Amino acid sequence: MTHLDRRSKQTGHVLARSPTDLKRKFPTQDTKLPCVPTDPGNPISPAPPEAVRGRRVLVLSTAAVVLFLKLWVAATTFGTNDVRSFERFAAGVRKVGPINIYGLHLAGLYNHPPLIGWMLLLVNHLVRLGFSFPFLIRVPASVADVVTTLLIFEMLRARRSIREATAAALLVACSPVLFIISGFHGNTDPVFVMFTLLSAYLLINRPWPALAWVSPALAGVAFALALSVKLVPIVVLPTLLLLAARLGRRQIASFAVGSAVVVLPLWGPVMLRQWQPFRQDVLEYQGISLRQWGPVELAHLLNAPASTITFLAGEGRFLVVLLSAALPALLLYWRRDAALPAIGLSLGLFLLLSPAFGFQYLTWPLAACYLIDLRSATAYNLSAGALMAEVYNRWNGGLPWDVANSTPILPKEVVAAAVVWALLLLVVIVGLRRITRPAGAERQPRVQHSAQSAELDPGLLGTTRPARDQTNRT
Repeated sequence: MTHLDRRSKQTGHVLARSPTDLKRKFPTQDTKLPCVPTDPGNPISPAPPEAVRGRRVLVLSTAAVVLFLKLWVAATTFGTNDVRSFERFAAGVRKVGPINIYGLHLAGLYNHPPLIGWMLLLVNHLVRLGFSFPFLIRVPASVADVVTTLLIFEMLRARRSIREATAAALLVACSPVLFIISGFHGNTDPVFVMFTLLSAYLLINRPWPALAWVSPALAGVAFALALSVKLVPIVVLPTLLLLAARLGRRQIASFAVGSAVVVLPLWGPVMLRQWQPFRQDVLEYQGISLRQWGPVELAHLLNAPASTITFLAGEGRFLVVLLSAALPALLLYWRRDAALPAIGLSLGLFLLLSPAFGFQYLTWPLAACYLIDLRSATAYNLSAGALMAEVYNRWNGGLPWDVANSTPILPKEVVAAAVVWALLLLVVIVGLRRITRPAGAERQPRVQHSAQSAELDPGLLGTTRPARDQTNRT
């Protein structure tokens, strides 16, 4: 018996073995490496830190290059009709302020939540300093895409392979859909997507475990900001609340307090002073009358009764919100390890079944689809980008792009939109399968170690473990 073996027997601990002992115990290099699951509440990356840093630099560098290109497009083009609408809204804010604008009768319907009025107040100030309004209105969405790209990488690298996380992040960074909407179109949809994913990231990854209340509180702030840009994130709220509740009562209280810190000063004055126009124009907004997408378009093609189409575009939209919000949360309640696909499923279902449509809506689930599946999300990403490139090129009268005058999409473009819708349906089906199939489909972060058995050998890590644990393996 060696000195180390005698010491092990005396102390009741297994100590690290020498390289010679390890070679004797594991003589072959071809042994399959077991996967040892880690704590799902404290995910770590299966890749070495150096590899993670390198991939993160690659992702951020690519996103920065694409950001520069988006800002160049924003600085050299006017954009779509939405830019003209925001110019009118900014004039309204300049005239009566970000609260009373809801009572102002403008040429276009002001249907935006309260944060947008304050954003336009800032934009007006920068315009007075000499900046171009069409450029400024596209800066927030372009910058938000960089943050969204990083969030996708960070959420995926802890639960999937580093290769998949990198590929997904790069495909989000280079997405033709995001490039056209953020760099050219001129709307705020990518901003709420960024805040929504930030809220989910803070609840799932919890980057400050020593301060248990910080991440939920900031998640509440991020969600409230997302809701103050567009109302769409309401479909993610039940899933976020479930994630917060699993952390404990104090954590869900922190989430609520964080949300209240944003909602009370932003929404309170508007609801007290301009409740009726705010309710009619924002909370009850039904979208534009042209609905060349999803269930409504299908109903038109099938010559459905007018009452059916009216229901889908009217009261039926509340059923869409209910289903998109409740189903992913219920599935997550059943499968605790399916947080990522549940987030993607909420936004994917909502757009899939939405009775309203605008091309900027295609950004809603785009990044979150990569939390479900890489291949189907990429198919949706590229097909939607191809459709938008064709439509926007027609709106601009060909290259080079500058001012896009939107018109109804043509029959051949409706067919292409149906293909995009079908690919989004595929993403949703993959998400449902990922959540509903047996546990283990959504793997927790895994670490590989050199051992022959599925049990982690403490000697390989140079740590100690009571010897009695070796007899209790199952």
